[in-house]
Amino acid sequence: MANTAQSVIDILSRLHRAGLSCLLFGGWAEEALGLAPPRQHRDIDLLLTADGFAVLDRLLKSDPLLDEIAGKRFAHKRAFIFEGVMVEATLVQRDGAGRRTLFWGDVPFDWVSPLAEEGALVGQAVACASRDNLRHYRKGHRATEPWRWRDGASLVAPAG
Repeated sequence: MANTAQSVIDILSRLHRAGLSCLLFGGWAEEALGLAPPRQHRDIDLLLTADGFAVLDRLLKSDPLLDEIAGKRFAHKRAFIFEGVMVEATLVQRDGAGRRTLFWGDVPFDWVSPLAEEGALVGQAVACASRDNLRHYRKGHRATEPWRWRDGASLVAPAG
């Protein structure tokens, strides 16, 4: 299936019904907020606001429409295929009064407040990472050590 705005709405709805709080991130968020024109997207990026991955991990084991990508299972991220489209969820946890992602489990990245704002896709309201956070992440991306995804030592084994 093609990666369309409806795909984004469908996966966000599915995750919400499972009790997960996700914000649209990356290119789709830029489009939903009017920061970038409509274009082809190769994946769907999300921010998962939670204490951890327990609920998402259970969902990935139980939902036959979500196929986890084992090679992208990190301390800060889970990835899966939904209807032929890769979805990546980056964990954002509370840290005192703020929000933080621990990339690779040891590289802190502090998000700015407010974390989210409302965007729109296909006429529907969509919770997105804020414009300030999209810019902040782009500016600080290299500091998150993105090359570590190629290091097998960065992978996290499934529980049990």
